Amino acid sequence: MDISEKKTTLDDSASIYQKREEKTDKEKWRELKGFKAKWEHFKAYYLLKVFIWVCVIGFVGYAIYEMVAPDPERMLYVAILDTVVQTDEMDALKEGYEEYISLDEETQDVYFDNMIMVSNKADPTSAQKFTAHAFVGDIDIIIAREGLIKEYAGYYLRPLSDQLPADLYEALSEKYCYARAVDADGNVGEELPYGVYIGEYAETSPYYGEPIVLAIVGNSKRADNAEAFVRYLLERKVTLPEASVE
Repeated sequence: MDISEKKTTLDDSASIYQKREEKTDKEKWRELKGFKAKWEHFKAYYLLKVFIWVCVIGFVGYAIYEMVAPDPERMLYVAILDTVVQTDEMDALKEGYEEYISLDEETQDVYFDNMIMVSNKADPTSAQKFTAHAFVGDIDIIIAREGLIKEYAGYYLRPLSDQLPADLYEALSEKYCYARAVDADGNVGEELPYGVYIGEYAETSPYYGEPIVLAIVGNSKRADNAEAFVRYLLERKVTLPEASVE
C-alpha cells in the first residue's frame, strides 16, 4: 500500500492544525461578565502598571513645578547669633510676626536663623556665612549678645536714629543699647543707639550675664519690614525671658 494514500484519522481541517489567533485585550475585556470579574482582571494585569505610571507622572510633574515655580518672596531675615534665642522662643517670635504682617504663606516667607555661631573660633564657617549675607543686605535683623552689637556698631550697623521713624524712635528711648563706632583710622565716634534691649540675659554659655540686643543691619534690603518687626515687638510688648545666671 502506498503510504501517501493512507488516510489519517484527522483531516487538514481539524482544529489542532489551525493557527490560533490571540484575542485582543479589548475582546478579552468584553467577554468578562460582571464588575467583580473585570476588577480581578484589572488588578491582575493593569493595577501595578497604572500605579507605577501615576508615581512617575507625579514625580516628574512635581520636579517641573519646583523648577518653574517662583520662590516665595522673602519678607524678613532675622539672624540670631550664638543661639542667644532658643528654638521655642524663636518660633514664637516668628509666628507672632507672621500674624502681625498678615503673611501670605503661599507667596511669602520669613526666615529666622539661630544656627549662626560667630563666636566659635574653632569653626569660622558660620561667621563667614554671616559676613557674606550681611554685606549684601540679605540679613535685616540681628539678635545677639550686647558685646557683639557694640562690636558691630558702625560696621554692620547704623545708628537707629537714622533708621527708625520719629514716633518709634521716641517710644524705644529707654531700651537703647549705646555704642561707639570706630572708623578705619581708629577714631572713636560719639555714643549712639545701635540696638534695642529685648531680653535680660543671653542664654548660651560662655556669655551668661550679657543682655540680648536687637539691631537693624545698616544695608538691609527690607528696611521697612525690619522696622515693622521692631514695631511688632513694641506693640505686642514682646520680650525674651531671663535665663538663670550661674
